[in-house]
Amino acid sequence: MPLPPIDVLLPVHNALETLPAAVNDVLAQEGVELRVLAVIDTHGTGQDDGSGAWLSARAADDERLVVLPSAGSGLTATLQTALDAATAPFVSHMESDDRCPPDRLCKLALALEGSTACGNTPLSAVTSQVELFGAESQGMERYISWQNALLSHGEMAAERFVEIPALHQTGLYLREALLAVGGYVTRGDWPADIDFWFRWFEHDLPVAKLPEKLYRWRQHARQSTRGSPQHDHRALHNARVDALARAHGHEGRSPRPLRLISTGGTLKTWEASLTAGPFDLAGCESWKSGRPAPKPPTGDELLLAVYGMPAAREALRRALPGVSEPEGLLFAG
Repeated sequence: MPLPPIDVLLPVHNALETLPAAVNDVLAQEGVELRVLAVIDTHGTGQDDGSGAWLSARAADDERLVVLPSAGSGLTATLQTALDAATAPFVSHMESDDRCPPDRLCKLALALEGSTACGNTPLSAVTSQVELFGAESQGMERYISWQNALLSHGEMAAERFVEIPALHQTGLYLREALLAVGGYVTRGDWPADIDFWFRWFEHDLPVAKLPEKLYRWRQHARQSTRGSPQHDHRALHNARVDALARAHGHEGRSPRPLRLISTGGTLKTWEASLTAGPFDLAGCESWKSGRPAPKPPTGDELLLAVYGMPAAREALRRALPGVSEPEGLLFAG
């Protein structure tokens, strides 16, 4: 049986240098029926480096490429414009400076479609591992290595407060699932992808990650993850606190008293946020590897451990071997 059709969302902002390769990679996908919904984002300036003209010319030669007028500026508005135009049951995403192999969407679609016949809960999305190229850094390599190791729904959900557990653009999603979580309208001034995954796991929609690198993420100095204020430490912290409040704050889905464990400035920052927010803060403790183990959570208490480095998180796991994750021990970054 043929696989369901796919609409690929393609936000574009001054990407003429890399755009042709990205578009050609998508249009060269094998074994699937697809459309590419491209939206030009001028960031409110009305200026474009020629990407719009190139897309229009390419669309004249291939009806699968559809160029849409932008309804706003920024990645969130651009993605939402493309999603609003999508009609296919499966929806994917491609960034205009990235690359992918020709079997990417077919493999994702087979996994997503096949999940309905495996006897388990059908998946609402399938993502993939990532390969970096371009100006890689050791920090980004560590991040992607961590992310690539999170394969199951449970692993990704448990680590979602540490960092983004999957690149959104690697995934193939049920369109109805994207609509159910509210699409790409973010709840604060932070990145669209971290907000998206928080909302996704709040809805508890099943997702998995294929243990295969089907997406190539270009690294360069101009990418938003390196220079945008929405990606700075404070913005990411605010996004985590906001999502934590909905999960375990006074009005959350599962209100829990939180006991905070961290160290140094991170401990002080989180203590201030939790004290000011809608939380029941049961206590704060400074803890480092090599010290006596912290007291395990008691009663309904949830131990919130904020450590950015994987080695520190692993040390705490060893110090508290009987505490389950994320029911009793929840990590954040």
